[in-house]
Amino acid sequence: MKKNITLLFVFLSLLFANAHLYAQKEQQVDFSKALKIGDTFIPPPAVKLMRGTDKSFDWKALEDKVVLIDFFDTFCGTCIQIMPKLQQLEKKHADKFKVITVTWQDKATIEKLFATNEYLKENKVNLPVVYDDTYFKSIFPHKAAPHEILIYKGKVHAITNSNGITEENILNLHAGLPISVRVKDDYATGDVLTQMTGQQKTIKAGTIFSGYQEGVEFESWRFKRDSITGLYKSSCYNTGIMQTLRVLIHKARLKESYMPRIERVHWKVKDSTKYYNFRNEEGWWKENTICYERYDIKERPDSLQALVIMQDFLSFYGVKIYQEKRKIKCLVLKPCPVVPYTADPDAKKITYVGTNVLTGFLDLSEKFPPAVDLVNDRKIEIEIRDYNDLEGMNVQLAAYGIKGVIEDAEINVLVVEEVDY
Repeated sequence: MKKNITLLFVFLSLLFANAHLYAQKEQQVDFSKALKIGDTFIPPPAVKLMRGTDKSFDWKALEDKVVLIDFFDTFCGTCIQIMPKLQQLEKKHADKFKVITVTWQDKATIEKLFATNEYLKENKVNLPVVYDDTYFKSIFPHKAAPHEILIYKGKVHAITNSNGITEENILNLHAGLPISVRVKDDYATGDVLTQMTGQQKTIKAGTIFSGYQEGVEFESWRFKRDSITGLYKSSCYNTGIMQTLRVLIHKARLKESYMPRIERVHWKVKDSTKYYNFRNEEGWWKENTICYERYDIKERPDSLQALVIMQDFLSFYGVKIYQEKRKIKCLVLKPCPVVPYTADPDAKKITYVGTNVLTGFLDLSEKFPPAVDLVNDRKIEIEIRDYNDLEGMNVQLAAYGIKGVIEDAEINVLVVEEVDY
């Protein structure tokens, strides 16, 4: 069946909208029951349990293992994606680690998920599932899944996101060693000034830079009128500097015509690792992310406010970001003679409307270097089936008079520069 890429976008939009609506419909949380890191975990008197090999849980026996309470939703792609990893970690360290997945959804919904999801079936995921849950959600309230809780020796040791569930952290915790994970608090106020002073705000105007703030949830840029001070507030929390600057250059309408690939960034800095988490290390965030708040009496359009904030980064942090042309290795889509291609009629396919759309998705896939479109046909419909390499893609593209060539090309890049470099 033909899959038009536009319909795919619509489907994803509806999917995320439904997830958002679910979060909005949540009942008011009774925080008097909520557990914090260091609190004693009180097991539920009973659970509704399916899948896995457990008929019930011996919570006393589990005190000798690191127990992960993994909250998931069937509509959460990340939740599904991490299940095989969690199962592999449990299998590898069966004497030290136990995974318990938890959901508010009913048994029929979960049965349907495991019966129809090819990814879960392919990876033979068979973790225990606590369904129709209200107890765990009441003591570990959250707005969004995945939401991960690490318990050991009857104590809560971490309330975090999926990136914090690593083999190193599990083994360190079991050995009684400290672990470093970000705190996930979906109900945090996300206010640097209040976090730092603990007092009601009396600020008249000004800018605050700080490092990572424990308990403040990640948030990209937000421009709004602050209800307490009445000032115009610009803020971002626990974000990497590179990510922060990229959003600013977009809001300033200096919009780049390319995807946010790290290969498209040119560094003129002493140490690029403090700007971008190249190795996807969990501990990087606490060392290198920043929080920023700016309070203005005068309200400006977002595009102008972004330029003002970029000047703050230059004045106080000594870094600026801008665009220029550079020659780098790219996947260049070029015209070529048409070569007929006979496709397998039963193979799954995606239809890209326009070479610009195809180029964008090739960039997102990161199978090849950054993509450049020299064909520039926005009306052509290109059907592409699964392929393993550039040759496999080109055989199909040739049917439309297109080929991809990896070569140097001059394209727009972002430059991150320290002024004292």
